[in-house]
Amino acid sequence: MDTIILTSTIAEEIQLSIAPVFLLTAIAGFLNVLGAHLSRAVDQLTLDEGSAAGSARDVRRIHYIIWSSRLSVMTAILVCLVVILIFLGDHVEPDLTGFISFSFVAAMSLLTVALILFLMQLTVARERALIIAKAGKRDVKK
Repeated sequence: MDTIILTSTIAEEIQLSIAPVFLLTAIAGFLNVLGAHLSRAVDQLTLDEGSAAGSARDVRRIHYIIWSSRLSVMTAILVCLVVILIFLGDHVEPDLTGFISFSFVAAMSLLTVALILFLMQLTVARERALIIAKAGKRDVKK
């Protein structure tokens, strides 16, 4: 009888861990996007070596991307911790629900800040694109 209860408990734990695993997949996709943006920003920094304003803008963008990446990785680590704690929760003596809740809220907070930083780097990239577009219009008039 204990085996049936234990098996159903494990099945419930697996069901509870499915959503965080999908979240990990989304974070991996987001990190892939951040990597592409970082590569583009570094390329632009290399092209803008003569322009101090352009270089400063590119460096700021790179900082936003790097911090967004760091926070995303920390989010993924906390989500992994949530999954681990879900499995351990039924098998250890102290109640871990408070720690699981805290870890998940912390993960969502870090992800929120990472997404805000991503938006900030997009704003910097937009500023750069507008400057290039204005410069292009001037060149066409000449």
